[in-house]
Amino acid sequence: MYDVAIIGAGPGGAAAAVALGQLGITNVVLFDREGFPRHKTCGSGLSPNALKVLEKLNLLSEVKTKGYHINAVRIVTPGRREMVIKSDAAAIVCLREVFDHLLVQRAQALGVTLKTPFRADELLKDGDRVVGVRGFDGEELRAKVVLCADGANSIFSKDPRPKRSIATLMGWWDDFDFEPNRLDMIFDRSVAPLYGWLFPEGGRRVNIGICIDGQDESGEKTTKNLKALFQQFLQDHYATQLKTAKQVGKLRGHPIVYTTWIGHLTQPGSLFLGEAARLTHNATGEGISQAMESGVFAAEACARVLKEGQSEKKAWSWYTNQHRKRFTGAFLAGHALRAVVDSTLLDHVADAYNNPTVRRAVTRLLGSALAGSAVGVGEVKSALKEDRAA
Repeated sequence: MYDVAIIGAGPGGAAAAVALGQLGITNVVLFDREGFPRHKTCGSGLSPNALKVLEKLNLLSEVKTKGYHINAVRIVTPGRREMVIKSDAAAIVCLREVFDHLLVQRAQALGVTLKTPFRADELLKDGDRVVGVRGFDGEELRAKVVLCADGANSIFSKDPRPKRSIATLMGWWDDFDFEPNRLDMIFDRSVAPLYGWLFPEGGRRVNIGICIDGQDESGEKTTKNLKALFQQFLQDHYATQLKTAKQVGKLRGHPIVYTTWIGHLTQPGSLFLGEAARLTHNATGEGISQAMESGVFAAEACARVLKEGQSEKKAWSWYTNQHRKRFTGAFLAGHALRAVVDSTLLDHVADAYNNPTVRRAVTRLLGSALAGSAVGVGEVKSALKEDRAA
């Protein structure tokens, strides 16, 4: 029997495995349906918060070596104004096939067992308590605790609430003429209150994508034609560069699920983490940093039970509370950011950007977009009032 079994070796599950190893819990098995390295459809951007977690996991220096550094962000507002905001640590773009493999290798180096390919089919139970995992091939593996990190389409989540989702579509291009070390965030009206992006991956390659709400205001699945929206977005913003660029592979998309009020993270013998717990930022779709932090919380909760002898009930309650303290403010701020994009406020911010007070507010707004830090509409409005008064 294992101490911990982890379903899903993406950033959440692999971070949990690394953190468990660092805590001295190495009788751990990490499952994934695919072997490593493997491709994953993703913008591959690592925010400042993600970099902080990687530092805790002793992986930051290696990611810095293998990733592409971003030190400027070009923001295009719904009214087509532009701002270029510079930072020494805006983000790193690290391809998921590289990034996820680094996390998995770090876990293995700490003594964690990697089992691939393994497709989990159901959770084994003794009464209402989870005691292990059964694969599609019938193989059963028992564990004292099972961590479910099986992503947006989790087959194990017991969250009864209707899913709120973000739909994405993206592609890759070589020989693309882009500004080095700068990413684009384009708040086009066609995808409001969300955005489109350009992330350079190094050399002459970029990934470009858009994200839109997956549901309309009544909660029904959106009827918008995502591919048509994307083609128009490319034409409106990158027509010149695309004339000489070469598309690599097909367009790809994936769903992102999110929540504002965090709940349904636990059941007897098991925890849900990362996107299986709907932990993504509702205004940007960022989920890598949230997944890794969730994985670290899961490892710490396991250690409370397995090493410190704390009751599972108390440790699981701590786990839920840690998530709520860490993410609820940021998710609420996401609604504020959506409101900014849906209004003309971002255009006014760009018009007033040369004012130092407004510039500081914009930097904080950007921090919310990239890192999920709390910033409200009121702060930006206040800065604009000061600028007008001046």
